[in-house]
Amino acid sequence: MTNATSFKNSSAYVGLLLGTITFFCLVFVFITRQATSEAINEVNSSAQNKAFKELLEGITYNNNPLKSCYLIDGLGKKDHKIYVAKFNDTPVAYITYYDVAGGYSTPFSMVASVDSRTGTINYVDVVEFNETPGLGDKILRKKGNYLDSFKGVNLSNRKFEVKKDGGDFDFFTGATVTPRAVVRSTRVMLERISSVSLDKLTPCEASDNGR
Repeated sequence: MTNATSFKNSSAYVGLLLGTITFFCLVFVFITRQATSEAINEVNSSAQNKAFKELLEGITYNNNPLKSCYLIDGLGKKDHKIYVAKFNDTPVAYITYYDVAGGYSTPFSMVASVDSRTGTINYVDVVEFNETPGLGDKILRKKGNYLDSFKGVNLSNRKFEVKKDGGDFDFFTGATVTPRAVVRSTRVMLERISSVSLDKLTPCEASDNGR
């Protein structure tokens, strides 16, 4: 038996062969995962850009808000992301996520675009929802136009309570809890936005926490 044949029959050869196969399998998995991750990120970015166009409708901006992202506290139990729309490097609007507390099954998540110059809401929508079907879900856009009542409002031109509590916002008969929670949480969001200082916030690339 030759030395080569003897080596091929040895446990060392089998171990080397298995190690080589494992190495190439790991390389293949890594490359596939990277390619898949890049494809998913591209799809997510495309979907988010489409959503931003709706959120920023009527506002003139010339940057990519996805590349101007910060983490902001005070809008829920964890930090949330705030995106900045700019025109010639001057902020013109913020897009931020925030939690709604005080409902039937809260918290749930909303997103809003706010004119940074006037503090006026441009658009709001529900992102994640877990309220009671048939009651709290009446605020959803697929159920009606309740959220349109927030467009054009700010802390100066509306009292942020439902009419039942002496405020300016409508509520649903037999379902006051969710509208009240949305109105009050949206007021908190506007108050936080009005005091925001971008140079004191952490850029999103420095941390991946928050929505």
